[in-house]
Amino acid sequence: MKKFLWIAFLSFCFSGVAAESDWNADSVQVYFSRSVTPVVQKNWKDHKLILKTYRQFLKTCESVPDSVLKQCSWCFIDTYYNMACCESMMKRKKAAVDAFEKAIQYGYYDYAHAQKDTDLDNVRDDKRFQKAMERLREVGDFGYILRKSPGYDDAASIDSLPAFTYMDPNDRDLVRVRRYFNLDSIAGAGDEISKIKNLLAWVHNTIRHDGSSYNPEEKNAIALYEICKKEDRGVNCRMMAQMLNECYLAMGFKSRYVTCLPKSYINDCHVINVVYSNTLDKWLWVDPTWNAYVMDDKGNLLSISEVRDRLKKSEFVTVNEDANWNHKTPCTNDYYLDYYMSKNLYYLQCSDCSGFNNETYVEGKRRPVYITLSPTGEPYDKRWSTSNESWFWASPYK
Repeated sequence: MKKFLWIAFLSFCFSGVAAESDWNADSVQVYFSRSVTPVVQKNWKDHKLILKTYRQFLKTCESVPDSVLKQCSWCFIDTYYNMACCESMMKRKKAAVDAFEKAIQYGYYDYAHAQKDTDLDNVRDDKRFQKAMERLREVGDFGYILRKSPGYDDAASIDSLPAFTYMDPNDRDLVRVRRYFNLDSIAGAGDEISKIKNLLAWVHNTIRHDGSSYNPEEKNAIALYEICKKEDRGVNCRMMAQMLNECYLAMGFKSRYVTCLPKSYINDCHVINVVYSNTLDKWLWVDPTWNAYVMDDKGNLLSISEVRDRLKKSEFVTVNEDANWNHKTPCTNDYYLDYYMSKNLYYLQCSDCSGFNNETYVEGKRRPVYITLSPTGEPYDKRWSTSNESWFWASPYK
């Protein structure tokens, strides 16, 4: 059982149970957080009480429209998954499997957790439970999904797609970025790889990650830095990648920010950077959210393409030892690579143009085109997808 439930963080007060006509997604979630979660957390060993509490919640929601319930599916995922655990531990197999199937129906996808959760051991020999686990694997075993993905086709046409372009480091805005942050000093006087790593670490250490933050209107490195300092706030992974992208470009590196997407949208996606190394003649994986780059067993830095291929083949990959989230949580291979990024490497999306203020809306300014590298036969969209991996990751100097 998950003893600490996913709790909705809501900014308003609520007391009592709303009248039927007043139910909306917010009131359902607040009712769950106020009336269900505390009871379960306090009495998580009392299976009968937990089941009674969840059943009361379900009864309360009987008259709530399905359209509302879909907006707060996490409440029902928690409810049915933990009911399955309680029923299993009480050796009521049919009821346990019924609840487990309901959890999947509402969107439960944590295949790895369900596999090792001892609360479900009493139903593992049940054929219906085994079939449910097979269905769950198709949406929640991200390594398995990635391994099953089709390959790429370097013969695929790219005639209708725009070329990738990179702003010149002598552009006045990039010069301003370079001077504003004194990037020459930050990058240091070492070799190309050390400069790449120093700029990555500086952005990670300067701006904290906050996935729930709103995106400011002006999305360039200077504006992002100033609003974070003024409001004592962080930014999401996309904004961190925007900032690092401009720093690399300002220092003369070819760089892109890459939206890494799952096969089906589950919870979130992730945005990292690639920076081209002339020394290694390839694009390198760099992630400012985690201060992470990825290596093989010999310590060689890897590209997104190489990491994805190695994960598909179950070959060795590792992150740098000092990779971390906000200097609070270490970045581990099993979470970051085997779980989180395995989920988010199905589709890879890049803007056709890489430059200053790339995603700031300016009237009359050309908007970026987002091109997606998709597995063969599974285009992300009809117009701006390709399975031509060689073209997508070609050297920017050829």
